[in-house]
Amino acid sequence: MPELPDALAETLKRLDARIAGSGADRGRLLDVRVLAERTALGEDEVRALLDGGEPVAGRVDDRVRGRVRALHEAYVARSGKRAGEVCREVAERLSISPEWARQLLLGKKMPNVPDLTELAGFFGIEEGVRFFTDPAATVLNRELLRVLAGLEGGPDDDGPLVEFATRHGVVTLALRGHRLTRRKQEALAVMLEGLLGVDDEEAR
Repeated sequence: MPELPDALAETLKRLDARIAGSGADRGRLLDVRVLAERTALGEDEVRALLDGGEPVAGRVDDRVRGRVRALHEAYVARSGKRAGEVCREVAERLSISPEWARQLLLGKKMPNVPDLTELAGFFGIEEGVRFFTDPAATVLNRELLRVLAGLEGGPDDDGPLVEFATRHGVVTLALRGHRLTRRKQEALAVMLEGLLGVDDEEAR
C-alpha cells in the first residue's frame, strides 16, 4: 500500500479520471468547504492538498485540538444549539465539568484518549480517535475514497446518496449498515430533495 501523500495523489488521479469520463462537476464533488467540514481540516489546507501541495507538518497536539474545535463549531452551526448547551451535553457524556468541556471544545485543552473516544461518538465520527490524530493527507484521502467509491462502485454503490450529500453539504449520512440498491437510493434522494424544497418554500 503506498505511503501518503502518494496514496492521496493516486486517489486524486483516479477521481479525476472518473470525473473526466462521467462528465461530473469536479468543483461540486470536491467542494473545498464541504470537504473541510467533513474532515475538520482548514479550507486552505484542503485546497492545497487537492492542488497537489505538500501537507503541512505539525504537532499532533495542535492537530487534535484544532479538529475538536472545528467539529464543535460545525456541530453548533448545523444543530442550531447554543454553545453552552453543547458544552453541557459533552460534559455529561465525558463525566467532566462544563468548564472543562468548554476548554476542550474551544481547542484550549488537550483531551486524553478516553475523552477523544467519547468525542468521536458524540460527533458521529466512525474512525474514532484516528480521525483526530491522523495526518491531514490521511484524513482527506479517506474522505476522497468515499467519494471515489460512489463513482466506481457497482450496482450497490452509494452514488446517488454520495452526490446528494455532497450537493447539500451533509457531513454524515449513516444508513446503519444497510445497503440500498441504486434504484432505492435514487428514490430516497428524490424524496429528500423534495423535503428540502418544501423547507426552502416555507423559509420564503
